[in-house]
This record gives sequence, structure tokens and C-alpha cells, in this order.
Amino acid sequence: MIFFNRIAVSNASTNCRNGIRDYVLKNPNLLPELIQFGTDLPNKNHYKAVWIIEMLAEHNTKILIPFIDTICETISHYKHESAIRGMSRVAYFLSTSKAITLTENQKEKLIEICLDWLIGDAKVAPKAYAMYALSHYAQKKDWIKEELRNIIDKDYLTQSAGYKAAAREVLKQINRH
Repeated sequence: MIFFNRIAVSNASTNCRNGIRDYVLKNPNLLPELIQFGTDLPNKNHYKAVWIIEMLAEHNTKILIPFIDTICETISHYKHESAIRGMSRVAYFLSTSKAITLTENQKEKLIEICLDWLIGDAKVAPKAYAMYALSHYAQKKDWIKEELRNIIDKDYLTQSAGYKAAAREVLKQINRH
């Protein structure tokens, strides 16, 4: 309960998030609670746990191995913008990690949500991370390469500078392969 309270009263400052991340790394027995908190979507503070899950995915992706199925099952249900942004980074880190091997089902779920974020009304950051994750999958799946090109071509002119910068980088990546 103390751990839940610590997350609930946390804020978005880097020091606060780093402190909780480091606490979880020193106490890996708390990881199931963190994942439970972060995937409990009716909980008004679930997005704060997602911030920590995102940091763990970036710095130590392997620690999430026992929870990848839970993350993949929940990822398409997030509605809170901050949670979606965080989970888009989690999807990217899971997709591109050399330290873990995803199952075909896990890959499919991540590809599906990335496509949803890309064609839906998600903010720029989730769209950018979705593009980066999809460009990784496009190296082995030609249909993703074509789909990604089509989506970028269709949306490019109406999107923000951030989206356009990510799109140019992704197009360079997929054109190399």
C-alpha cells in the first residue's frame, strides 16, 4: 500500500520518476504491483505507474519479460494521453529490444496498436514512436513498409513539424531495407 501511495502522489518531474524507477530496480519484488497499478485503467493514477514502466522499458527492457503479455493485452485500452504516450514508448522499446524475443502474438498486438495510434487521433509523440516501432517491423514484413509509406504520404501535409521530422527519418530507414 505504501508503494501505491508513493506512485499516486508522484509527479512528472524527472527526479520523482527516477526515484521510483530506482526504487523498483532495487526492489524487483514490487514489479508485479507496478504492472498491476499501471494496467488498472479505472485507477485514476494508472498513468503515473506507466511513467515508471516506460522508464524501465527504456533502461532495462528484460525486467519486463514476465509482464509482456499483460502489457500487450492492455495496451490498446489506454485512453489517458499521458498513459498513451508512455505506452507508445514501451511498445517501441519492446519492439526494438535486442535483449528480449517477442512471440508472434505479442508482435501482432504491438503492430496493431501502433497502426491504430498512427491512423487515429493520438498526439504527435505516440504517432512518432508508433512509426519508429513499425519501421523496425518493416525490416521483415514488407506489407508494413508499404502501409507505413501510404499512411505517411496521406497524412504528411496536415501533420506537425515533429510528425514530419519523424516521418522523414522513418522513410529513410524503410527505404534502406
